[in-house]
Amino acid sequence: MDFFEKNDVNGANTREVYRYLKQQAPNDDGTTDIRWNFAKFLIDHEGKSIKRSTASPDDLRPEIEALLAKKEAAASS
Repeated sequence: MDFFEKNDVNGANTREVYRYLKQQAPNDDGTTDIRWNFAKFLIDHEGKSIKRSTASPDDLRPEIEALLAKKEAAASS
């Protein structure tokens, strides 16, 4: 299976990576289904799911940069 081919993100045939991410970062109301195709998951350098968001990448920039800085700090220690 190619990671970039169309995959199920909800339902019985949900791809395992999405099942994991949805459990780690549920919606604000506690549900786990991905409601539309612009949902994003922020993942740290250790593979830990940090947050789910529907914000634009530009709006997430400070959080993305903070995660990158955390990775750089971990690599230099």
